Amino acid sequence: MDPVTQSLVTDFCESNSLTNLDSSKQFEHFAAFSVFSSRFPEEIETSDTVCGDGGDLNVDAFAVKINGRFVVDEDVVDDILSMSGVMDVEFLVLQAKTSSGFDGAAMLALGDNLLKEVFADSLSLPANGDIKRFIKIKEKIYANAAKLKDNPVCRVFYACTGTWKGDAYITSIISRKREELEDTNLFSEVSFEPLGARELQKLYRQTKTSISRTVKIESLVTLPAIHGVEAAYLGILPASEFLKLLEDEDGDMLRTVFVDNVRDFQGVNPVNTDIAKTIQDGDLDQFVLRNNGITIVAKSIRPTSSQYLLEDYQIVNGCQTSHVIFENRAVISGDLHVPIKLIHTEDEDVAQAIIKSTNKQTQVDENDLLAFTPFQHDLEDFYSAKDGELRLYYERRGKQFARSEGIEKGRIVTKGMQLKNYASMFCDVPNQAGRYQGTLLKNNSERVFQNDHRPDAYFTSAFAAYRFEIAIRRLDIADRGIRPFKFYLLLAFRYRYEDQDFPGAKNKKCEAYCKKLLDLLEDQQRSKDTFDECVSIVNEALVNLELELERDSAKSRPLVDEVVRISVGRRPK
Repeated sequence: MDPVTQSLVTDFCESNSLTNLDSSKQFEHFAAFSVFSSRFPEEIETSDTVCGDGGDLNVDAFAVKINGRFVVDEDVVDDILSMSGVMDVEFLVLQAKTSSGFDGAAMLALGDNLLKEVFADSLSLPANGDIKRFIKIKEKIYANAAKLKDNPVCRVFYACTGTWKGDAYITSIISRKREELEDTNLFSEVSFEPLGARELQKLYRQTKTSISRTVKIESLVTLPAIHGVEAAYLGILPASEFLKLLEDEDGDMLRTVFVDNVRDFQGVNPVNTDIAKTIQDGDLDQFVLRNNGITIVAKSIRPTSSQYLLEDYQIVNGCQTSHVIFENRAVISGDLHVPIKLIHTEDEDVAQAIIKSTNKQTQVDENDLLAFTPFQHDLEDFYSAKDGELRLYYERRGKQFARSEGIEKGRIVTKGMQLKNYASMFCDVPNQAGRYQGTLLKNNSERVFQNDHRPDAYFTSAFAAYRFEIAIRRLDIADRGIRPFKFYLLLAFRYRYEDQDFPGAKNKKCEAYCKKLLDLLEDQQRSKDTFDECVSIVNEALVNLELELERDSAKSRPLVDEVVRISVGRRPK
């Protein structure tokens, strides 16, 4: 491996606490992060994408994207369908080798296994739990084929540390395997991309740089000075220029610019159907009059004549309009113009106020706006006040720390992970933690992220999750089967070590209650002993209920009750 790639792999592994893995596994995690990260609006855990050793059918990592969201198991498919009713699906498959050459035999094997095993009607070869999970997701998607907007896209990547020079033999293999997958009629598009060291280096560096686009805006009005805003504009943007803000390098939807939008694309509904009808009926010149417009917030806007360079921008209102325009881009001509509001601010409070107020003007479920309540600001401040071993970083804005140097990735807590940690530990629902974030929030909306909640319990659950995640990564391979039950470990920790009932997040006593739990975690050795005890509790509960050590068992409600019973029983008398 060349020294540049090795340095980047080391940087990634150190910031993600993966240095204990062997070099080939480190490279698989590095490649998975580099290839998959830019395709999702939020940070993803490579532990959810990299496959276990043995029985992997040459698939070293995979990710499934539905409506821009990362899907970890088949239940999430149902959750997304219940929220939007339609699916836009992409399968991502990666084979990663530390070798300096592109292995034609390995590519052939990968293509054959995708064709004859993963995407076949039945599995004939032995497969590990991760591959079986992939297949279950696939089967659930195709079982709901009537709700697909189009057949899924399949993207296959082969990554190594060599240099891709367009070798004729390898190119012929790639073409043949791509055509064979296309001939199944399962996919609307199939790509098979070879990635060498330079391509991986570029992809990894892109995860640390902000999105920027240059657009030409001819009709723009500068608004008067506004407190907290460097500049603000009203205007119209030709569709051809607006699409530049929506497309990535592959011509796909750039979903990362919608991280701060409170709603995902809602699919086929009356509003979106009406927007599409305006375009499809040819009333393109009427669009600018009929549409409420798009609100774009950028960290930097640099005007030069009629060209504007937007850096680190987010489309905070107009997600539905943006998706409809993108889906109908083939029939759009120069007659269509989009009304826009363009805001340059680096003030997070101003940005969040804009997001909430612009979405309040249209019908948005309160659950969607929950993430922008004052409590989120208080929680971020609470995290920021911690130092030393207790320092964590609360990501109130999607990927806000992605480009920050020197921050251990495991110490970054997203809103989604905070929700799962707190709900598992203090709402007693670790069996729901694997669900789609929107479903988990909807099911527990009266119990989480309330403005009169104190932040102590939220931080405690996140710090426990951080400590336990480090401990899981340091386990021997044979013991890492506990990972699907990591949210049960939080539940066990609370019930095993609390010396009084949880007083509730609104109660002033919550601070003292949480401090006693945090004291068990601040010291690394004491934290490890606590983790071992919690693993023992969960394993005993699984044995008692005759449940297998596999992901499906983590959905069991009786397991919740059994973990609580054993934990309470192990308290000192």
